[in-house]
Amino acid sequence: MAEMGGVHALQARAEGVEIVGGGDKVEFLGDQYRIASSVGLMPLMKFAMTAKQGANADDMEGLAAMYSLIKDCIDPAEWGRFEQDAIDKKAEAEDLLKVVQDVIQTLSARPTQRPADSSAGPQTTSDSSKETLPSPAEQAGRSTPDGYGELVSITELLQARSTG
Repeated sequence: MAEMGGVHALQARAEGVEIVGGGDKVEFLGDQYRIASSVGLMPLMKFAMTAKQGANADDMEGLAAMYSLIKDCIDPAEWGRFEQDAIDKKAEAEDLLKVVQDVIQTLSARPTQRPADSSAGPQTTSDSSKETLPSPAEQAGRSTPDGYGELVSITELLQARSTG
């Protein structure tokens, strides 16, 4: 795993995520591609909704949803090369969906940053809102290694993103 610092490294270790190229690249059928800086919620929701309705990689709606999601995962400057490589190597659905999974894991392990248009001033919170709540693992009675208690699993992040 590439050298990372702080919370990012801790999150990646806790999730068992291997960050290729410092977290900026994803491997696909033997080549590496820069990943997009983020994955939009709409392609993810469209893919989830299409799958929920029973579509899969064998029908046009499922293929279109998968294509949109994968395209959103790859850096736009790399998309043409990625797409041609997938064609040349006759990539299967499993190969392509692994790219999506790896990109989402990588992006989920990145530390969050304050949006550029946010105020840089201190936030005012009450003492009761500052108390640390137990992690889901701790709530379930599982012990967590030092520092892991505040981390959230990728599955929980994706579930919160799809329901929130």
